[in-house]
Formats: sequence, C-alpha cells, structure tokens
Amino acid sequence: MEYTYKDGNIYQDDNVVYAIKSNSSSLGAKSIEITNASGLQSIDIDKAPGGYKISQGSMDMGSISRNLIMNYNGRTYSLSKPYADNNTRKMDMLSDGTKIGTLTFGAGVLTGTYDYMNDEVPAVVYMSVMSPYVKTTYNNPNNAQAKRANMYRMPRIYAILSNVVFLVAIVIILLSNFLGIPADYDFLILIIVIALSFMIRSMGRKKYREQQQNNNNDDDDTGMNKNL
Repeated sequence: MEYTYKDGNIYQDDNVVYAIKSNSSSLGAKSIEITNASGLQSIDIDKAPGGYKISQGSMDMGSISRNLIMNYNGRTYSLSKPYADNNTRKMDMLSDGTKIGTLTFGAGVLTGTYDYMNDEVPAVVYMSVMSPYVKTTYNNPNNAQAKRANMYRMPRIYAILSNVVFLVAIVIILLSNFLGIPADYDFLILIIVIALSFMIRSMGRKKYREQQQNNNNDDDDTGMNKNL
C-alpha cells in the first residue's frame, strides 16, 4: 500500500484518507490527532513521560519514544537512519528488525509504503510524526543552480594545494635555465601540473560532497529525533 502526505492530509490515489492536526510549541509537538476520511475513527498521539502514547478511541494501543521506537498492538517498530536515493531522502520502517515499509521525502511530499494491513496505523503514525520534515527545498527553482554550484566546491586546503602546485610549476618554468631543465620540457611540466591540479580538485570536490552528505544525515537524524 502507498500513502502520500501533503498539506496536512494523507492521500491514497488522490483521495484523502486521513487528516492530520498537530498541536505544537517551540519544544515540539504536544499532540497529534489523525482522523480518517469518514471522521468516525481517530488516532491520537499525546505527550507522555518519555515520549508519546498512542490511542484509538478510548483504547491505549501503545507508545512512541523520543528516539522513534514505537510499540503498537504488541509489536515493536522503528525507523532507520535517513539515506539518500537520487533526489529524495528515505527511511526504512522496521518491525521487530524486519523492513515492512519506507518513508520517502520528496518534492514537497512525504510518501509512505507498507506491506501488510496490520502495519497501516504505525505507517500513518510515522508519516504524521515525520511530516514536518518534508523538504520544501525541492520546490525551490534555484535548487538546481545550488546543486551545480556545490559540484565545484571543495575544502579550502584542496584549493590551496591546487594553486600552490601551479605556483611551483611557474617558478620551475621561469628558472628552468638556471636549473638546467631543457626548454622543451616546459610544455610537459605544464601538462603534468594541469593533470595534478585537476586530480587535487577532484579529490577536494569528492571530499566536500562526502562532508555535506554526512552533515545532512546527522542534521536529519538529530532534527527528526527532536521532533518528539
């Protein structure tokens, strides 16, 4: 099954199946009310010691802790750390350690999939809890330009090393007669320097992307856990 969260509602095939109402403060959500389309059934997530309790009607169905561990109807659920998949961020939903679904943060929407009907409510609860982290940056028309700019960024040390290599090469070429280097070697030195500089900058760009990826993972994981 596949659900999509957008603008406070959860949809299936463009039809609203759940409406989400959150009561929040600067310290995070105080409560979340999830009501199905008929309005006859609701799932309530209310603040409790150590996290939140989950109830349906007057029945206590379980709890969800601040680290997103959920106990629901006798089963234990959890979310994996966020990971990148093309232009989206994903988290796997696990039940007793087995993957039963996926949360996908995409272009202004959150998509949740689950394998079995028994996992519908936990999937909806996770979608509701994680809905504040839908990345609206994907809708920013300048985002593609920012991505292209990031492709050429690198840690400062790599840019310095690349420039130093060129400066050393220029000095060697200028002093080639004094150093006894044949004049026809100047072109070869220049080619070697260009190749070496390109290699240093490529390593720097790769290092920058790795650092950004790690930072995004840490920020997402920390921010998501702080939501509860």
